Amino acid sequence: MDLARLDLLDSYRLLSGVAVDLREASPAARMYLLDLALRLAQGQGYSELLSRVLRPDLPIYDGMSPLAPGAHELPAVRAARDLVYRAGVAEGVIEPGPAESQAVALPPGLRAGLGTGPVQGVAGAGLTTEPIVTVGEAMDILAITRQAVINAVRVGRVRGEQHGKLWVLSREDVLRYRMARDDRRAGRRPS
Repeated sequence: MDLARLDLLDSYRLLSGVAVDLREASPAARMYLLDLALRLAQGQGYSELLSRVLRPDLPIYDGMSPLAPGAHELPAVRAARDLVYRAGVAEGVIEPGPAESQAVALPPGLRAGLGTGPVQGVAGAGLTTEPIVTVGEAMDILAITRQAVINAVRVGRVRGEQHGKLWVLSREDVLRYRMARDDRRAGRRPS
């Protein structure tokens, strides 16, 4: 990942709306946050992201134990925990608070940090980070199950890529699929 993109990650807006200043976080911690955001954008699940954030050797902890008093208040830790929380909300594992009902998987500033070129670190990726959605986001847009979204990709109704357990889907294709489905349903309704 391009180190110049770290300049875009001076702050992070939590789902609650609070801005976290990341200028004091180490470059390694900021790079870790970008990697975590990329994993979220690619559809990595809540449980897997959570296990990644709880490892004590991570740069986000700035040499502290994750269990040390005050570790959870470190800016990079707050941002990382928020990304994991977003994954939980997207999967339906966590019920969002009233102010968080319109949650998006990635805050716009972090999407900018990921860039608009091919997905970094994913061999042969043809989708970009800007026009993609996670499986969880596609589930919300289409109001269908996770398996139904994956089936739509497998039969070619929605363009997407699978990398291990991760899925990256085209936002445009998901919206097109929803419109086509809605048109079909409207055509079946009696007038």
